Amino acid sequence: MKKVSFILVVLLCVFLTGCNNEFAKEDYNSDAAIANTSDHYAKESSVFNQHGEKYVLTVSKFDGRETLWSDTFRADRDMDIEFSLRLSNGQAKVVHVDEDGNVTTILECVPETSTDGSVTETVSMKQGENRLKIVGYDCEDMELTMVLPEERWAENLSQSNLI
Repeated sequence: MKKVSFILVVLLCVFLTGCNNEFAKEDYNSDAAIANTSDHYAKESSVFNQHGEKYVLTVSKFDGRETLWSDTFRADRDMDIEFSLRLSNGQAKVVHVDEDGNVTTILECVPETSTDGSVTETVSMKQGENRLKIVGYDCEDMELTMVLPEERWAENLSQSNLI
């Protein structure tokens, strides 16, 4: 009996190890999953800080989708956001999700396209809630920096929410 139990435990561990990030691979190109207000991720050694208008995420391993920032706007507007994204393995992207659940990829990265410096992207924020999310799979040694413009505060219903 002990031998059968041991074999079942080993098989379960092998099964779970082999499938640990399949959800992230499936979600990566699924706008419906990304637009969902709930997050679904697995990560190790993660630190997410806000320093004024600068948001910095560093994580040793990441799979899934996570909301990094959300804000509600009274009217449509364009916002220039400075980004830097690098990783040593895997695939990641930063997306914008508007009030209607529309998903727009802002920046996408694999190790070969990691940014050495920063890039500025114009994001079309819609009236209502807007979210910025990180989505990825097999990500290792990932670092994301976002710098949002200060002038956005005067036009919002409330200050942004660090998630």
